[in-house]
Amino acid sequence: MDNHYFLEWIMAHRGRILGASVGLAVSLAVIFWGLLKTLFIVLCVFLGFWCGKQLDERVDIKERILRLLGER
Repeated sequence: MDNHYFLEWIMAHRGRILGASVGLAVSLAVIFWGLLKTLFIVLCVFLGFWCGKQLDERVDIKERILRLLGER
């Protein structure tokens, strides 16, 4: 199989490939660790991604968290 054709196919279907890969990873995590542990891992990954995104955008995380929680 031609590598160029294969890479074009991957780029044309990258959303489906990514979705299937995430689905496979989550299902394997649920099988091996259980639902609650998997949800905890997903939550931690999401929070890490969100904090990293805030740092990339040079947003003041402390101010953003206080705004989310409602300043008291």
